[in-house]
Amino acid sequence: MRRLTRTATAATALLLACLGTAATATGSSTGSSTGSSTGDTGYRLDDYADGQASYVLPPGENGLVTVADAVQFELTGQRPAGSDDQLAQYSDLLYGASDLTDASLSRYYNDESFGVRPADVVRTESPAEGVHIYRDRQDVPHVYGDSDAAAAYGAGYAQAEDRLFLMDVLRHYGSGTLASFLGASCEFEQMDHDQLLLSPYTKAQATAQVDALPSRYGAQGQRAKDMIEAYVKGVNAYIDAARLDPSKLPADYVAGAPDALVPQHWTPADVVAVASLIGGIFGRGGGSEVDNAHLLSYLQGRYGATAGEAAYRSFNRQNDPLAPTTITDQTFSYGTRTKPLDASLTAIPDDGALTGGPTDTSPGCAQASSQGSSSLPGVPLSAGTRAQTALNIAQALRSMPSSMSNALVVNGSKTASGHPIAVFGPQVSYFAPQILSLIDLHSPDYAAEGASFPGTGLVELGRGKDYAWSATSAGSDLIDMRVEKICNPDGGAPAAHGTSYVFDGACTPMTKEQFDETALPKAGGTGAPAYLRHTIYQTRHGVVQGWTTVKGQPVAIVQQRSTYGHDIDSVVGFLGFGTPSQTHDVQSWMDSAARIGFTFNWFYADDRDTGYFVSGRDPVRNPAEDPTLPTWGTGRAEWRGFLTAAQHPHETNPAQGYFVSWNNKPAPGFAGDGDYSYGQSFRSVLLVKQLQAQLTAHPGSLHRADVVKAMETAASQDLDGVELNQLVLRYAGQRPQSAGVRTMLDQLRAWDAAGSHRLKSTPSDTQYTDHAAVAISDELVPNLIRAVFDGILGAGGTSDVGSNGGAATEGYTKLPMQWVNTPNSGGAHLGSAYDGGYEGYLMTALQQLLGAHPQDAFDSALTSHLCTSGPGTCGAAVDRALQTTYDALVSANGSTDVASWTASSASKAAGQTMPAYDAIGFRALGIVGQPDIDWQNRPTFQQVVEFPRHRTR
Repeated sequence: MRRLTRTATAATALLLACLGTAATATGSSTGSSTGSSTGDTGYRLDDYADGQASYVLPPGENGLVTVADAVQFELTGQRPAGSDDQLAQYSDLLYGASDLTDASLSRYYNDESFGVRPADVVRTESPAEGVHIYRDRQDVPHVYGDSDAAAAYGAGYAQAEDRLFLMDVLRHYGSGTLASFLGASCEFEQMDHDQLLLSPYTKAQATAQVDALPSRYGAQGQRAKDMIEAYVKGVNAYIDAARLDPSKLPADYVAGAPDALVPQHWTPADVVAVASLIGGIFGRGGGSEVDNAHLLSYLQGRYGATAGEAAYRSFNRQNDPLAPTTITDQTFSYGTRTKPLDASLTAIPDDGALTGGPTDTSPGCAQASSQGSSSLPGVPLSAGTRAQTALNIAQALRSMPSSMSNALVVNGSKTASGHPIAVFGPQVSYFAPQILSLIDLHSPDYAAEGASFPGTGLVELGRGKDYAWSATSAGSDLIDMRVEKICNPDGGAPAAHGTSYVFDGACTPMTKEQFDETALPKAGGTGAPAYLRHTIYQTRHGVVQGWTTVKGQPVAIVQQRSTYGHDIDSVVGFLGFGTPSQTHDVQSWMDSAARIGFTFNWFYADDRDTGYFVSGRDPVRNPAEDPTLPTWGTGRAEWRGFLTAAQHPHETNPAQGYFVSWNNKPAPGFAGDGDYSYGQSFRSVLLVKQLQAQLTAHPGSLHRADVVKAMETAASQDLDGVELNQLVLRYAGQRPQSAGVRTMLDQLRAWDAAGSHRLKSTPSDTQYTDHAAVAISDELVPNLIRAVFDGILGAGGTSDVGSNGGAATEGYTKLPMQWVNTPNSGGAHLGSAYDGGYEGYLMTALQQLLGAHPQDAFDSALTSHLCTSGPGTCGAAVDRALQTTYDALVSANGSTDVASWTASSASKAAGQTMPAYDAIGFRALGIVGQPDIDWQNRPTFQQVVEFPRHRTR
């Protein structure tokens, strides 16, 4: 058991004693000295990019908000220097890509050369012997250490300077202790509950993962352990400095965690907590078996066992032959049954919610989290600022994305220079400060610059001496949902929430762990402290998510995650990426990628080669089980090891001349779990079409700017318009339509010819150029989906279906996928859009209705129920959807003049223009937020690289 408490008195007294000084401090400098260093600042030392590597990461690197900064922001809206200097760079590319050249890339991207020009050094620090930190004009730390340990120490110190409060939030989130840190609230308590169901590690268990690295990975494991420990020392050195110097202490502690005003020291267990959180969000996949089972049961209940299963297989799209893939010329078989089905391995839970899990929220949590109207005595921040900060943090954490990012990597054979070009990066949504931080990190055998998750200290995405790498989330099937048969060790009837289960014929007790948490109301809040006891049960397979029944008999649902207990292990692979002696060509880079247990699509480019590797600790399953459905945990469906590196999708220098990924399927034959959207339409086709257009326009002579243009052109396109317009026009054109509907279809036809962009003509415009067509498409597509599929799925109800980053928009309750993953993201304003939806289903259905026979055609068991009564009724159903759309938009716009329409029903209800309704929102992880920017669908951290040289091979 562990107890998590906090007391306010000592911490409050220490900070309040410093606030008088902090309130009169100027700026937000954290350096021990200013001006240019007199030493070697390492500019382009051992750097083979020759200035052809660049990056952007909005809004800005500086994440430190002092009390003086906070007061200034509250009074005037002025933000700290360096906190928003990359915002315009990033947003302006949307309107500047059309005439982009390599020479003008610097308007939108920053120099990613190693080191910093002496003239650009604005601050230097040496927080320990052998550690030197140079800050450039973007406030990016360039850290040099005399040893690996010194570099890691410097990384810890620098990241704490930039993201200390965010790091504290992440370590508490990762350890399931947010409520004890940020205060009693329903939101934080629920997040703790959810995280403990994923990674319920005690401090000792987390520390044991770090301690096990040497035995698991030898010398590189020992190196990783040593660097983690040195990193923690660097973080703690900054914490010690911040306790003494209020200009170093984030004011977010006052606003967001007023009862725990002073940060506490870190331990290696905290790094594991951050790693488990990041890996659990960005690097996980699978675990949809129970949802799949409920869909199967629903369809069989409507259509019978055989027809219902056929309909389920049509929807499941486990291995759609038309699904866009990154590798196009090789098959990697995984995730499908390879022997006759053994139905006795499958367990189908009865319908209904799980019960008996750990406490989610405490009684009265909403009252405890409410804010009073008075200010905290002696703290120069209003109660409103403090209340808004807490709300900001809760909303931001709920908006953490899960599967975003894109990459375009072009072979040298297609470029003007003969060297590969890469434009790639992760879509990690938009935060203030950003959830990634920038760092340039060097030791005698480490050299990398790029993006790092605060709390980890290494460059996870970036560039080395003569190569660069990046990733997109892959979603490979790392998680299975096991069904444990509950038994009574005394031989009687099993209890509904029994804590013993059958394995290999024996009644085996579950292990039990209690996590106690005390969360005080926030200053100014009401209500009593919240005392929570999260009781976690585990079986040999993993963490119990809750209890239900199978055919009326009690069972426990358990999440078996391949990376459980190995969350920190991926550090060995990340460390290899930045180690020149380990990574010196594409194959050695793949060796490091293969050591990463989380599931990512990894991309590589140097001066000669391009590479792709899908990482993940992918389990090998019983070849006779159905991998899409839950399996019994009784011992007959145990995992049989893990894929070898050679079995993972991988390729170098593809024959087609490029790699493209936007979280699409990795390769033919490589099936996932719950990837209902892996049909013939996926947003990656937007990138492919635009890159192919550039290749056609510039055969064998692409420049970096051309690849950026391909990315940015796709970034403003509407997937529904690109993929569905022509099919809808053809099908609707077979029958007479009303005058209003015909005018709508004309708008869609013109929009399709123009590329189906959601783009304003100029940044100052208030409406999209093709505003009427955008409104029509937004209104029409859900209506079409319902017209075609309501007869099959509608009886199960509709509801808000969750997707990336807390986004929830309407969909069918029984099929866990949104109808459309919109730019608005259900009000979350994530930026990332069209990452899963019914576009592929609708394309297949319309193609079949038009008389085609696509390779992924729906089975007759499903087509016979399209539009409720089969294909013969679909014409009338689609026509009704068109007329309903017209009538709704007449009402929303108050006009029958179709060309004048500027609002959809949703944007009208929100009281916003469509561009404002779509706009990207920055979620504040603290006091200072950022303004919205126009929507574009692109990576948050993005690199543009082309290496002209390489070390001697």
